[in-house]
Amino acid sequence: MSKRTIKVQANGYNGKIDFDIAVNGNHIDDINVTKSSETPAIFKQTFSKLKNEIIAKQSFAVDAVSGASVMTQAVLDAGKKALKKNNITPDAKNDAGIHRDVVLNVDVAVIGSGIAGLMAAARALSMGKSVLVLEKNGYLGGATILNGSNVVATASKVAEKLFGKESEKDSSALLVSDITRESGASNYAQLSELLANNIGKAVDFIAEFAGLTYQKAETQTVEHTVKRQIELPAGSYELITKVARAFEEKGGKILLNARVEKLNKNSDGKLISLVAEGKGQTTKVKFKSLVLSAGGWGAKMYQEHKSNILYYGPMTSTGDYFDFAKNMNLVTRNLDWYKVYPHGLEVKPGIAKLTTYSTKKATDMGAIFVNKSGKRIVNESAPYTHFRDAIAAQKDKVAFVVMDQKIWKQFYALLLKYNFNKEEIQSFFALDGKKSPILVKGDLQTVAQKAGIDYKTLKETMDNYNEDVEAGYDPEFGRPAKFMHAYEGNTYYVIEQKLRFCTTLGGYVTNNRMQLLDKSIKPVANFFAAGEVIGGANGRDPMPSMMNSWAYASGFVAGTEAADNCNFYPVEQQEEVDALSGASEE
Repeated sequence: MSKRTIKVQANGYNGKIDFDIAVNGNHIDDINVTKSSETPAIFKQTFSKLKNEIIAKQSFAVDAVSGASVMTQAVLDAGKKALKKNNITPDAKNDAGIHRDVVLNVDVAVIGSGIAGLMAAARALSMGKSVLVLEKNGYLGGATILNGSNVVATASKVAEKLFGKESEKDSSALLVSDITRESGASNYAQLSELLANNIGKAVDFIAEFAGLTYQKAETQTVEHTVKRQIELPAGSYELITKVARAFEEKGGKILLNARVEKLNKNSDGKLISLVAEGKGQTTKVKFKSLVLSAGGWGAKMYQEHKSNILYYGPMTSTGDYFDFAKNMNLVTRNLDWYKVYPHGLEVKPGIAKLTTYSTKKATDMGAIFVNKSGKRIVNESAPYTHFRDAIAAQKDKVAFVVMDQKIWKQFYALLLKYNFNKEEIQSFFALDGKKSPILVKGDLQTVAQKAGIDYKTLKETMDNYNEDVEAGYDPEFGRPAKFMHAYEGNTYYVIEQKLRFCTTLGGYVTNNRMQLLDKSIKPVANFFAAGEVIGGANGRDPMPSMMNSWAYASGFVAGTEAADNCNFYPVEQQEEVDALSGASEE
């Protein structure tokens, strides 16, 4: 038999994927990626699973990975075509048509594997309960995997270690005060207090549970009165993978490709089991407590054209629970609330990636924001909501960051750290400003022309700003002098910035035990929730790091309460009745 390597290229979700297929005669020995523009945190998980299945079955005729179907199907199609072209015919192992019905019994079941779900699962497991996490996608992490790992560490041992004496300035009461101020008092006080009183406990718990070593967040944002933001060195991928690994090593179970479709009640109307569908398997899970942590429904809003703002979240954030939990009669509120951020780069029509960390660094170094008329539009060092509102006030809803070479170097480094890659960024520059995303480089006149900015006004704006820097005073917007720095050299970079959204801010309603309430405002037995599916803790305008913080704190409380609920669960279980809360008509 002859060994050889077949080079293949697929058209993935974000661009080209180059991979090698190592064969020995007609046998597929290995598959290795040499280049990819896909989101690393998702790609690392999904490609590994896909590769193992292809090699095990000796065929590219396998199912795409749920939640990453465009990318994985592209790899499968390209692989099939390459084998056919090279007359390679592996001895495929076909198990099509096999379907299993599985019944599992656990103390606590958790729907969703973002950090809210994993936190709840880890907490319940640490309290001696048997725990199962169900994830509809073929990878872990939900929306968390696309975000940074930033959280606040208020009242934690981690904060004491990282911030020292400065941590003593912080308190739960101060955090609630900041939340209330920045949200314009649109927050729900009970949930804000629950967040503030439990975030420190949650941070310390998960750090010990999963062996996490936090560091001060690279960006300490001005919305927070004190320095309290922390992060993990490798971001959200490190968070999700380490917590999931620790959870499984300590006896927890995770079931991927498990899409929940039904919730079952007993004759007393109490929730006691669920049914999940997946690849070749129907799983019935009997439990004493259920935690719903299945994220938001931003993708549903995007797909139904309920917002003209760029979407930057996972396309799997579709709010499936509005169907499978329909007959649980749960009360909701503020379903039209969603979080709008600036710092969006339109990587494809209607879809954005965030540049939050890069843009914040650029403004700290003195970069300015301008519109197409070439005029500054905001105090660049003010809270991000000011920049958001300034973009929204522009006729075309577009602004630009103007940088010199020194600032661009730092901006670029953070793009690479947070979900961009070199090839992707080069492809944006190759567009030469002809369409979004606009990233252009050159002298001031060149970048203005390519970006569609009025050069004469931009030149005047830059000259005036450099004079203001020298004077140490910004008469136009009152930007603090410490953030005003003169531009250096004659090479400029101009980067487009648009509005973006992902996070939904409304949802179901719970009590202070994170127990879901029905429309009579009564707790639903055995049913708890955490994370984005519960809205209100941060109001309509969450501060940076606060949605992750809500996931931590609410997950910690939900896991605690779900575990405690098991201790009072009756030994005798009545038979289920035909009261399924799935998509059947009422």
